Amino acid sequence: MNDATNAGNRTTLRSTSGFWILGVTALLMVFFIIDAVGRGAWGFAVQALPWELLVVWLVYLVLVRPCIVIEPSQLTVVNVGRLHDIPWSRMEEATSRYQLTVLLRDGRKITSWGAPSAGLDRPSMIGGRAGRRGVDHQDRAAGVRRPGRAGNEGPTAVDLIDRAHERWGRIDPKDHRLATSRWDVVALGVTAALVLWGVASALLG
Repeated sequence: MNDATNAGNRTTLRSTSGFWILGVTALLMVFFIIDAVGRGAWGFAVQALPWELLVVWLVYLVLVRPCIVIEPSQLTVVNVGRLHDIPWSRMEEATSRYQLTVLLRDGRKITSWGAPSAGLDRPSMIGGRAGRRGVDHQDRAAGVRRPGRAGNEGPTAVDLIDRAHERWGRIDPKDHRLATSRWDVVALGVTAALVLWGVASALLG
């Protein structure tokens, strides 16, 4: 399943399958803690707590946190440990076969680890933005389907990115921003803190 969350002009796209795995993992960790406490193993429960939280956090980090964020100013690709900020003027096109890939005007490719990909087995644009040779949005609205899209209803992640690019992607000569990649400091910081907590708990226990 895929999910698109809208907040004003901000749209977040992510796969929802990770939420189920996260929920099951969290329930298992809670069960283990309750079981240990019920057996009177308070010391073990305290020592195991940071590692159990780390497992839940890693599942969230890998399966839930990765997403695509569409905003008027830019497209943001959130991967595991890395954030990619792409101004619309620096984007060439978005395609998807097994994973969504953003092609930049400078030739770089950025692949999203968490964008919805079910049914996205064809590029949204064939031949780049200068010369499209596929089915456009008006044709799709009239019932014309792209090859490989049978049985998939509604816009895909690539469709939504295309529309945002069309709307906000006009090159502004005053916009000198470049596409940048940076470490996800918050995610990596929480991971390091949980690992340190677990090591300290084991040494002090």
